[in-house]
Amino acid sequence: MAGLFILVVVYTIIFLLDVPPLVRRRAWRELLAFAVLSLMGLALGVPWSLGHKIFFPSEALIKFFEPLARLVLDPQE
Repeated sequence: MAGLFILVVVYTIIFLLDVPPLVRRRAWRELLAFAVLSLMGLALGVPWSLGHKIFFPSEALIKFFEPLARLVLDPQE
């Protein structure tokens, strides 16, 4: 539970530091991109901080490409 608290505090600080300058400059596209990416990270961070296993796409890519890499980079003689 402490991990969740730390995560929320860190994201709150990041939002408080980054959002006001974007609003003052009226950089709506940058603000939208920042908000979407930050909320995606927060959405993945909350279950992870509570101890749930999260599927990371990189794991699937490693499982897919590892045999191919062995075949190409380490051919058996």
